[in-house]
Amino acid sequence: MSIKRILVPFPASVDHTGEIDLALSAAKALGAHVEGLFISQPPPATRGGVSVSEMGYGGRTATAPSINSYAEERDRIARDARERFARACAAVGIPILSTNDEPGTPLAASWREAEGSYVEIAVQRAAAFDLIVAASAAVMESLMAIAEQSLLQTRRPVLLAPSRLQGDLTDSVLIAWDESPECWHAVSAAIPFMQLAKSVRVISVDRDAGNRTASQAEVLAYLRCHGIAATAQVVAPEERSVGETLLAAGAEHEAGLLVMGAYSHSRLREMLLGGATRHILKNAAARPVLLAH
Repeated sequence: MSIKRILVPFPASVDHTGEIDLALSAAKALGAHVEGLFISQPPPATRGGVSVSEMGYGGRTATAPSINSYAEERDRIARDARERFARACAAVGIPILSTNDEPGTPLAASWREAEGSYVEIAVQRAAAFDLIVAASAAVMESLMAIAEQSLLQTRRPVLLAPSRLQGDLTDSVLIAWDESPECWHAVSAAIPFMQLAKSVRVISVDRDAGNRTASQAEVLAYLRCHGIAATAQVVAPEERSVGETLLAAGAEHEAGLLVMGAYSHSRLREMLLGGATRHILKNAAARPVLLAH
């Protein structure tokens, strides 16, 4: 697959530096369009259709001045976020389009603002994009929720951003390989990044390396067909969980990007993410992680 549209959802009142830097780095490498989606909550008087006279705000009845103050603060935060986004785009030479502009080239950025639930709006919008840039719980809890729901509902790959992007996204790629359909999907989604990478390493977590020999050979052959030369390795978990072992391997090899499948289990008709995936979502603050379901 190609990656030509990247969505970056921004909940209000959050430092978005990590997500912005990662999204623009990916766009620059792939020649893609980036949309910054700023999501604010509606003023208290409009939530659930409740009138001002019926709703308390901060322990007091919401009045017209308090609603106006809320709206002014929300507008200020949105304006500041847009200016930060614009400065980041200018710093890397990516033009920002106005509302009615048609991009002359895929490499461009746009800005959109919406009001409502962070997760619901971001997930609805995600279906129209190739890649979602969000964050792990170590960076921001609401962004992790966006990542989870984008994976489970839209099946779009999610790129988790560290708090600060410290290396080159396409310098070294590490694939957390276990031959599952989700893992194959992640590998396919990451092809555009791996074609630009200086090195690609396939790592499986298993106490018996022989269990992974055939499947690793298969994925290496698949990558070669896409012009990607990769190496393979099996790592024993020792006393660590699979998630801990994968993050440790990423640190050891100084991976610029970790690629893995996002596993889920159906329980009482609710989709729940598996243990290794959830560990990565909660702890991946040091390097970008591409997840696909």
